[in-house]
Amino acid sequence: MTNSPAPRGSTPAYPRWSDRLIRQIDTFAARRSGAERVPALVLGRQDGGDPGWPAYVIREYEHRLARGHGDTRGQVPHAVVDDAELHGGFLPAIDRVALRFQLTMPSGRLRLPAFHTCRAVLESERGTGDLLSQQQPIVDSLYTELLKRRRTLRAGAHAADFLGGHVLTGWLQWFVAGLAVGVPKLFYRWYLRHRGLKWVAGEFRTANFLDAALSFCRDGELEREDPRVRRILLRALLIDLRAATRHRSPLSHLRSRRPWSFVLLVPQIDAADGPGRALLGAFAELAGDHPTRPLLVLAGCAGPAPDYAVPLDADLDRPNGIADKVFAVLREDSREPVRLVLLPADNDTEGTAKNKIETGARVTAREDRPFDWVRPSVVPVLALATAAFLLAPSSLWPGTAHPAPPSCVTVRTGERVGVTDGEQCDLAVPGDPGRELRDLERQVAQENARIPDGRYRTLVFLAPLSLQKGVYDDPPLGLQILRGAIAQQHRLNAGVRQNKMPVRLLIANTGQYFQYGARNRAAPKDPDIAQMIISRQRTDHIAAVIGITQSRPESLKAVQELDQAGIPVIANGVSGSTMVGPGSPQRYFQISAPDTRLGPVFADFIRHSPRIHRLTSGTPHAVVVYDPTDTSFSTDLRNVFLRAYRGYGGIDEVTYSEKPGATTPDSIATDVCNKVSATHGIVVYLARSGVLPSLLNAMQSAGGHCQPPEGTTIPLIAESAPIDFQLRPARTAQAYPYMTLFYETSNAPTSDPRDPYAQFTQDFADVFGQLSADADAAGGFDTVGIVSKVIENLLPASRDVQPNDIYLWLTAHGVSEYPGASGVLQLDGKNKYPPDKAVYIREITQPGGATATLLSCGILPDRQNRLTWGTAPDTFPCPRGGTGSPPG
Repeated sequence: MTNSPAPRGSTPAYPRWSDRLIRQIDTFAARRSGAERVPALVLGRQDGGDPGWPAYVIREYEHRLARGHGDTRGQVPHAVVDDAELHGGFLPAIDRVALRFQLTMPSGRLRLPAFHTCRAVLESERGTGDLLSQQQPIVDSLYTELLKRRRTLRAGAHAADFLGGHVLTGWLQWFVAGLAVGVPKLFYRWYLRHRGLKWVAGEFRTANFLDAALSFCRDGELEREDPRVRRILLRALLIDLRAATRHRSPLSHLRSRRPWSFVLLVPQIDAADGPGRALLGAFAELAGDHPTRPLLVLAGCAGPAPDYAVPLDADLDRPNGIADKVFAVLREDSREPVRLVLLPADNDTEGTAKNKIETGARVTAREDRPFDWVRPSVVPVLALATAAFLLAPSSLWPGTAHPAPPSCVTVRTGERVGVTDGEQCDLAVPGDPGRELRDLERQVAQENARIPDGRYRTLVFLAPLSLQKGVYDDPPLGLQILRGAIAQQHRLNAGVRQNKMPVRLLIANTGQYFQYGARNRAAPKDPDIAQMIISRQRTDHIAAVIGITQSRPESLKAVQELDQAGIPVIANGVSGSTMVGPGSPQRYFQISAPDTRLGPVFADFIRHSPRIHRLTSGTPHAVVVYDPTDTSFSTDLRNVFLRAYRGYGGIDEVTYSEKPGATTPDSIATDVCNKVSATHGIVVYLARSGVLPSLLNAMQSAGGHCQPPEGTTIPLIAESAPIDFQLRPARTAQAYPYMTLFYETSNAPTSDPRDPYAQFTQDFADVFGQLSADADAAGGFDTVGIVSKVIENLLPASRDVQPNDIYLWLTAHGVSEYPGASGVLQLDGKNKYPPDKAVYIREITQPGGATATLLSCGILPDRQNRLTWGTAPDTFPCPRGGTGSPPG
């Protein structure tokens, strides 16, 4: 460095983009990665820059970690070794580090048994005589220090001393003293000789710790500042820190705590004999052989860096060049123990970096919560209560307890699956996870109770309505579709019509992923919900099954079982090609558009949309995110999209799995952002909407290219958006400010009061009050309406409408131009799904979150088949995607 550092107390010039580096360090300090070897970071400036900045910013960084005023909650444990304040060599430095780590713990007590034991050896003197005689004073000294740290042993020794001096005499006094003092001390000696700190013996190539202690005690062969002594003390401290942050058992209240790093700040390492350089040198020598997690070392260098500091080799021309490189080395096991981070010589003349660093939020670690104690306290109590209940005589069991009816079964995933009318049994799991489904069961029970005695027909809403324990996902889409079905049931049963047939609803939960929807040959004893429905066909006067909501092999099997039993199925929220392909069940229909229609619409919109072009460059490069294990939906839509788009623009693919245990959204976020940034393209999300928030949250936390420059966003288009995104677009835009979101939907609200959707929202509010309606609920509303319309068309000719009568009517006469809330619908023998079903693409704009409809194609609510989309002069032909007949 050619410049001399600025005087201490003055504020040096901040390097350009230094705030981005500090933000990455903040992230790692608050939540460390899983890397075992975390390198020390030595900050410096290129020639021409102010060399005093590294020392200044590291001193100031302490304020980002501390809370002050005696409040340690939420702070990150840290220590500062400053040559300007600390004199001496390595020993005063390591003593200060250990003490400061203990003083700055956000909660709990930091135990450093290995460090304090090794440190106490340095102050102990060896004896004279044979080997055991030389070791005995060291053992006595170590046990005395142990009594200072262990309150239980200290209390036992005090109790024995008191009883011996005031109460007990003779052999009883001797026995109590031996039990309280002699036995623990004897065991401690055995522990040090045979089990404890064996790695210290390995460092000195001796048989045990006590043999090694003879070499570095006060009158041992080694000097106090010997490199091997430094290595032992630093390694002992690292072992204790790893123990303090180790993985805890599920019954520990510390399981969710202590995700932070221990941060060691060394503002100056320029003095060759200073404590800062000594500490960093010991770290560099030790880190080459041993893991350094969870310690993060930040050092500042004004002069030439030590030889062992390997340059970071970052791209200084990019704003995120240094930050991205630091992000990578902190999260990957580093081969080099010390990395030199040279910041550019150019100063931040506008003051942006300085302002963001000095006024930005402090680093906040996870605070302890009272609920951390719930699991370790409740689980043992429940286990004891369960054991007592099971082992108690049957005469003591409560006589009022009855098992749940066989229609509602608790399965190994923790869910309850089966069929209920809302009163017969409960499909909702206890507590908040089952609250929404429990409320809907209560609503269905109330609506069914209003049906007068006499004729009625039952519709079964079959769908996944619960989540497995530990699975990342939004609330099941089927819950909102079920609300729409209940709203239609309420409207129909309250209305007055000539051929009125009251509608009764049953709720059938298949479990997440449709796991229990049909017979599972691999687990034949598992519940088969389709067979439960079939067994109730006559007793419950079942006319049809609605819902489904997901394209999966399991849902197709369930539909096939129902088809073989003669029960028609009218589905919603289903788009997989296999559901309506040549081999699809005969009695299956759906009111949602298939992938063969959605894929070309996506491709055409990305290719032509002026809005997309403003956010990308050239013909947009598509970064396709899909789930290869989800063959019926995600992979199917991906195949259709690629066939439609491959001839127009470049394509990259990133895969993940919606199910835990495989590639999760957290592991692909950085890859997605890097590909989008490199190509200036768009993320095309062709997977389940329930997992989309997990991906967006992972991208927001990933840093790097996932945090685009101010004023820019990452464009993302999804096959559908989570319900909360659609109903609360302003909150969505605020939650993901780095993202401009586009999504497909089957309905875009209009101001026209003649739009069936407007009437639907009113009917929905009559039942659910302040809850918001959306296109998914509109689909559930329409499926009940279509089945009811067919039943009432059949009534003049037959007073006993059977499921097969509904199927025959749909194939012979069908439903034409049905004014549905989800669009104008047509179903008949040739159309398993509505031909030219209306498809909309909407945008949640930044920064305000206003929604805009950018594409409208198909038969719209005014019953006109829209042929073009866009706004003049930028209009484009609507893709024509087949009829509603199965593709051949």
